[in-house]
Amino acid sequence: MDIAAVLEAALLSPDPKARQDAEAQLELAAKEHFVPYLGMLTNTLGNESVKTEVRILAGIGIKNQLVAKDAKTKLAQTERWVAIDSPAKNQIKQTALQSLLSPDDRVANAAAQLVAAIADIELPRNEWPDLMVVLVDNTGENQPVNVKRASLLAIGYICETADPTNSGVVAQANGILTAIVQGARSAEPSIVVRQTAINALVNSLEFIRDNFEREGERNYIMQVVCEATQAPDEKLQASAFGALARIMSMYYSYMRLYMEKALYGLTVEGMKNPRNDVSCMAVEFWSTVCEEEIEITLQQSDVYDEEEVVDRENFEFAKFAINEVLPTLLDLLTRQEEDADDDEWNVAMAAAACLQLFAENTGSAVVNLTLQFVEVNIQQPDWRRREAAVMAFGSILDGPDHGTLAHVIGQALPPMLSLMNDPVLQVKDTVAWCLGRIADLVIEGINTETHLPEIMKALIIGFQDHPKVLTNCCWTLINLTEQLGQEGPYSQTTPISPYYDALLQGLIQASTRTDNENSSRTSTYEALGVLASCSAADTLPLVTNVSAVIVQRLESTLIMQAQLVGMDDRSNLEELQISLLSVLTNIIRRVSPNDRNTSDRLMTLLLSLLQQKLPNSLIEEDIFIAIGSVAGAVQENFNVYLEAFIPYLMKALEDPDSPTCNTAVGLVADLAVALSAQIEPYCDMFMNIFLTNLQNASVRRDVKVSILSCFGDIASAIGQNFEKYLAIVMQVLVQASSLRKEADSPYDIVDYIHQLREAILDAYAGIVQGMREKPDVLLPYIQSIFGFLSLIHTNQSMIRSESVVRSIVGLIGDIADIYKQGEVKVYYQDEWLTDLIRKARADRSFSASLKETAKWAREQQKMQLAL
Repeated sequence: MDIAAVLEAALLSPDPKARQDAEAQLELAAKEHFVPYLGMLTNTLGNESVKTEVRILAGIGIKNQLVAKDAKTKLAQTERWVAIDSPAKNQIKQTALQSLLSPDDRVANAAAQLVAAIADIELPRNEWPDLMVVLVDNTGENQPVNVKRASLLAIGYICETADPTNSGVVAQANGILTAIVQGARSAEPSIVVRQTAINALVNSLEFIRDNFEREGERNYIMQVVCEATQAPDEKLQASAFGALARIMSMYYSYMRLYMEKALYGLTVEGMKNPRNDVSCMAVEFWSTVCEEEIEITLQQSDVYDEEEVVDRENFEFAKFAINEVLPTLLDLLTRQEEDADDDEWNVAMAAAACLQLFAENTGSAVVNLTLQFVEVNIQQPDWRRREAAVMAFGSILDGPDHGTLAHVIGQALPPMLSLMNDPVLQVKDTVAWCLGRIADLVIEGINTETHLPEIMKALIIGFQDHPKVLTNCCWTLINLTEQLGQEGPYSQTTPISPYYDALLQGLIQASTRTDNENSSRTSTYEALGVLASCSAADTLPLVTNVSAVIVQRLESTLIMQAQLVGMDDRSNLEELQISLLSVLTNIIRRVSPNDRNTSDRLMTLLLSLLQQKLPNSLIEEDIFIAIGSVAGAVQENFNVYLEAFIPYLMKALEDPDSPTCNTAVGLVADLAVALSAQIEPYCDMFMNIFLTNLQNASVRRDVKVSILSCFGDIASAIGQNFEKYLAIVMQVLVQASSLRKEADSPYDIVDYIHQLREAILDAYAGIVQGMREKPDVLLPYIQSIFGFLSLIHTNQSMIRSESVVRSIVGLIGDIADIYKQGEVKVYYQDEWLTDLIRKARADRSFSASLKETAKWAREQQKMQLAL
């Protein structure tokens, strides 16, 4: 095989078939002749007579045989590399290092990636001992610029991918730091080399922790980075400020001296730099300061578990610098770009994000300076200053005292609402966003009698505006409705009720847009869904009328589906169907249409959507959720639809890799609640699938959690008929409850154990309810249940949860209520049980209903102790 010719065809041939054939040849060679294939690629990479593009592809081709995102694939590739004979590996490594010296930067870049890929495998195994020696030598003062740059690039790649806890990698820290400092210092004449070194430093900071903790080395590192912020090249300056932000994030506790001596002044001047990339990174430094100080404050509060509290001192850098930094940030808000892309980060966006963090970090300290800026600029003829004033006001709403903010909001709302008619789109868009922030964060600042009518008028007008404005108006309405209408389902009316007619009409009209620019159409349907779910009794007729429109539109999408042309059309239609289903689900849950004609029409529609859904469609999950709402509405009458629906449900349950599987498990729980004993004929199928999925190690954790919880719903529904499943289910629950977190368990494992235990609680609660008519059958398992409850009692984070405590005290009461002959008396003598009930009754953060349940559980305990 002429590998160079094949690579050239795969990369450069104008004929698509020729490219496909060449790619197939390469894949076959890699699969069937791996070592010779690597050898051919290596020769091509090192052959300077071959085209640059082909050499690059050869280097990338070798690298791709060594790296993978999937852990299993990565392990297999590592084992395959380790198994290669040393001479073959050495030839590849020598060629990679030789190619780093190439005067062609693109070839050197590919070689740097290859060196890092090999190092990622070999350094942790204490192999390739001379690699760092070679790379450090390559960065020496007398080396050519291209060699220094490529070697520093390779070091950066090595640090980016390697495990910083591996001793084999950490052992290279001195060499890594030596090379980086050589390249980054101000004496280095090449700006390109200095910038590459600074970027490598950012990637290396985890590896050089021991070096950084030594004062002398730390001082030199900080000196080199600070000098780079003053370099004549703006890109190097930006990289240096980015490095300072990363250092602040990782080594905050060492930064006090450097802040006082240099960083305050350097970063404020950097923020004022006319080059956006420089000022953005200087702003990022202060965002990082605030993030660290917010994190320290949280760690010092009771948000964290006691064993996780870390004793870190908060130096309050942001509060100390607020009089210098805040005016600069506010001024940067006026540096908007008129035709800025929403996805393109700019200095005004960075400043707004930093201002929000300052408010969260320093609280009311930001208010006076920001209000002065707002007062001066909100009526200025320059639209940038008007928009900046509104942005500033909206950015400080999370952090300061609500009483202070509520007062200033009352003063600011009238001039701000007048800007909803501003001729400049950016101003209107930011006003709509600011209103949403007020509604979300400081709802007490909105007077429902004086402010709400004007806000609603502005929102209804905004529904007809540009998609950006429409999207933010919908978000504002969602926040207002959730804050002021959250009691709607339990009330005759809410403060939002008088506006429902106009709001619903405005949203229905706005949702007719054929495109979804700026997510505007999706936002209108989200707002409709929230209005439906929060509707009070006086608005239910209006919501019912909307349901007819939604159903009609969903039915029409079935016709549209047959007329799809391309992927864009398909994506647009699927997004529309998901939005419509979400609204329909919320309406069904609120209105509960339980007449047969309505439910027949709904189920016919939903089953048609399931039947006609496109391959790999994401819509199935939303259809299942809507079907669950129908089941909740019609209760036992849903039985007539089961025969038609069960095949779709079983297919989803049998495919645990499907994103719909977890939703399908939840739907089984919903059906059990709705159908009660009528679900029993289908339980064998459900239980067999559930137990199979629990035994499968590859099934997702969230699916397993849902299955355990669903056991309780099934037991509660079918009562004593659950007896045939009881032994195996209790065995599964006991096994699941034995999972413990270790001292070094990652957060995702700790979170999984927490979810697992809540699901086990749900299961036990349902089983106790279901088996109460057969107490003798349940009795052998009571010891396991109480053992689990006592375990939960020792977990401080779990017993701070009202839902967890409610489940525990409910179980304590239910079990006592079943066994009135002293069979379980011994468990009610435990001190932990008394302590938990006392806490549930005394904790001020718990609701009155929980306290009533705890009082009942205490009475049940007393009854047991008296037996």
